[in-house]
Amino acid sequence: MNFPVQIGLPQIILFIVALIGLWLFITAAAGLIRRRQLHELKEEEFRTGERYPRRWGYGRLRWRRGISGILLLAIAISLLWLTFLVQTYLGLTGDIRVARIHATPVANVAHMMSVELILYDQNGKPTSDKTYIVQGDEWMLQGDIVKFPTWLNILGLHSGFKLTRLEGRFDNINMERNSPHTVIELNGGDDNFFKTVQEQAWTSPFMDSAYGSSTFLSPDGKTYDVFISQDALHPEPVK
Repeated sequence: MNFPVQIGLPQIILFIVALIGLWLFITAAAGLIRRRQLHELKEEEFRTGERYPRRWGYGRLRWRRGISGILLLAIAISLLWLTFLVQTYLGLTGDIRVARIHATPVANVAHMMSVELILYDQNGKPTSDKTYIVQGDEWMLQGDIVKFPTWLNILGLHSGFKLTRLEGRFDNINMERNSPHTVIELNGGDDNFFKTVQEQAWTSPFMDSAYGSSTFLSPDGKTYDVFISQDALHPEPVK
């Protein structure tokens, strides 16, 4: 399984914004607490018969400081909320290319195709480039996905993934039931880690789920890049 961590310039900028928001939040909260303690102290001294020395404008100044503290707190919360919102969006739209496929029908042979498959690692570097003869009307690429909760996506952790199979798929349902299938194992197939996680993911606070995903297309002679999003495989034509 691959577990990419997507941290780039957008994440660094958002981290700085989050720090500023957190500093503003702490500053504003501390100011409000100090003002509250001062107010309680004044009430206590008033009940014991003591009096504060009156200063001109003291009440107006305290009122203005209270309003400014609340505004500062609101700005800080807004900055933190915006940071989490944008980082969540970046995480959900941070697709990773895992394969490139070029499939063409075999001339004069029905239900047969030649499939060139290039596999990539989590850093976008090719790890293999092979051509297979596949029986079927469509190629189908399958993989395992370990999906993490949104709060981990905010930190830049992408869903775990592993491509496991290349198969042929027939359009005719009777052929799909009865015809010989081409099944090519990729990357050693399902590993023990995925099988273990699949049994425990539904009850773990650090994982949303673990499941299989697939994508399929007909061999139209075009080249497609296959991407993994946070929850599924999907192809896009190479331009």
